[in-house]
Amino acid sequence: MAKPHAITPRKPSFDVGDVPVFWNDGDPVLTRFFDALSVHFPDGERFFIQSVRNYQDRVTDPKLKEDIRHFFRQEAHHGIVHDTYNAVMAAQGVNVDKIVARLKMAIRLFQTHLSPKHQLALTAAFEHITATLGEGFMEGDGEMFRHAHPVMRAMFMWHGVEEVEHKAVAFDVYETAAGGGYFTRAAALIGGTAVVHLVVGSVAWHMLKVDGMSRRPLLIAKGLNRLYGPRGLLTRLVPRYLDWFRPGFHPMDTGMPEKVEAWLAEYRKHEDPMLASDTVFGDRTLAQAA
Repeated sequence: MAKPHAITPRKPSFDVGDVPVFWNDGDPVLTRFFDALSVHFPDGERFFIQSVRNYQDRVTDPKLKEDIRHFFRQEAHHGIVHDTYNAVMAAQGVNVDKIVARLKMAIRLFQTHLSPKHQLALTAAFEHITATLGEGFMEGDGEMFRHAHPVMRAMFMWHGVEEVEHKAVAFDVYETAAGGGYFTRAAALIGGTAVVHLVVGSVAWHMLKVDGMSRRPLLIAKGLNRLYGPRGLLTRLVPRYLDWFRPGFHPMDTGMPEKVEAWLAEYRKHEDPMLASDTVFGDRTLAQAA
């Protein structure tokens, strides 16, 4: 297992008011996939916080106690930032209120019908998904956002880095304070993955209809191929995703990827996520996206 990593709460802000509709390489599918994730983050993060808080009093390790506090602060600010961008999507005609209301209802069902342990297992599974995505954001020359609008690239890079940074917190609480259990956490990831694709897929489709793109099958097929094709941006992450099912798995087995460490080092110099993303991935990326 990699050495412990300090979790650091940060409070950046992002000016998303002038972000174009198709901010990710002009690709409606690539853009709306990440938009459909974003719209769920604020209430999803609150569910994660509460799931961990249910077991906070049972944690005895001082380091994990500190990590939990910083995890809460990071997740809370993720919600604030994505709420700001959700207002932008609402102005585009996306039915954000209905989407959020539906998510709140689903969370109430989870909290009513799932035990606290299963809620925590589901949280740990979702955190594995977001950390896997976060590591994918930072790989190579940042292909997921290589030609994205610089503000949105910086926002998702910052969020992704922090997901990697705290990727073990919910898992460690599940294992130490909730009693752990392989089959429960394995089932949680299977169920969580199904929920993510069902929910994100339906919301992305709604967004594409709002954009007038639902009758352009070739454009949609091209975008889906970029995500799920044989060399797709998400397809490449499957081996890392499947690590979850390996007996003895721990989220920190993969440590902190080099580009994540580089982003963190750069951010410490000036606390500017735009400069951190630009420095790590180069001026060329920023210039092309501007």
